[in-house]
Amino acid sequence: MPDQNNSKTTIDEFARDVKYGLGRKRKRLDPKYFYDKAGSELFESICIQPEYYLTRTEYKIILKNIGELVNYFDNQNVSIIELGSGSSKKTKIILKYFLEKQEDKLHYFPIDVSYEMLFNSNKKLLNDFPNITSHPISSDYFDGIKQANEYIHANGNVPNKKLVLFFGSSLGNFEPKDALNFLRSIRKGLAPNDSFLIGFDLVKKKEVLEAAYNDDNGITAQFNLNILRRINSELDGDFDLESFKHFAYFNEYKSRIEMHLVSKIKQNVLIGKINKSFNFLKNETIHTENSYKYTLEDIENFAKKSKMKVEKNFLDDNKWFSLSLLVPN
Repeated sequence: MPDQNNSKTTIDEFARDVKYGLGRKRKRLDPKYFYDKAGSELFESICIQPEYYLTRTEYKIILKNIGELVNYFDNQNVSIIELGSGSSKKTKIILKYFLEKQEDKLHYFPIDVSYEMLFNSNKKLLNDFPNITSHPISSDYFDGIKQANEYIHANGNVPNKKLVLFFGSSLGNFEPKDALNFLRSIRKGLAPNDSFLIGFDLVKKKEVLEAAYNDDNGITAQFNLNILRRINSELDGDFDLESFKHFAYFNEYKSRIEMHLVSKIKQNVLIGKINKSFNFLKNETIHTENSYKYTLEDIENFAKKSKMKVEKNFLDDNKWFSLSLLVPN
């Protein structure tokens, strides 16, 4: 699933992207538009579905390996930067252990483009960890790392060794070229002694992958259809949601889950905000998301091409997911 925290856009941008995406020969919609309030709540529900292994597997990896991760830094204090909202159980485990190791002295820099989400999650976090010194940064990830670096360099009491966190499997929503560019941009913000902990969803049995995106309770289907609800609500669209269905499958050739919305009938849809109609043939699809799955070799190649190296892959017992610790090479 895409990162819901880096998706704030204006109505005009939304309208422009919808006009472009539905006007293509092969219709597409940007997955960042899943995430209005309803979409974010649906995604939280997806994460607790029995078929959706990703969230709980990553959580178990952290629980199992937190001691080794903390010990990796020996007796050096670190500052922690997190890309995305830091209110999850996974973040709290990391912060708890580092806070104990550093004798209640920990500087934490959560970065999120959504000020509201950043403010709310930071407030919750400080209720649990009042001894943490938090520096929330409302920004895109790359500028946020730059701002954190500037603050650290200007304040001698803040540890200049940094651990950057990027939980979830959001990198998989990038096309491979864009994923590499993302990692290269992150690398530019890392000093030689910094580290980057990032989640990768690994290739596994097709049945397991497809079940995760086709849960029996139909929550992912509702989530996928929510993008049409948003168009209706915010762009004055007249999509009949009953005439579209959710479809997700594993494209083995491209090593990715693809999510689509399939038109059940031949139909015409008007979107008032852009004053344009779009024709759909029966069984024509709107491609809404890709989620790439990786091998350990893929991770090594990503690291090498972005001038980093894999210090350690932390894996679950099934080897379904990797939390990879990357360091500048």
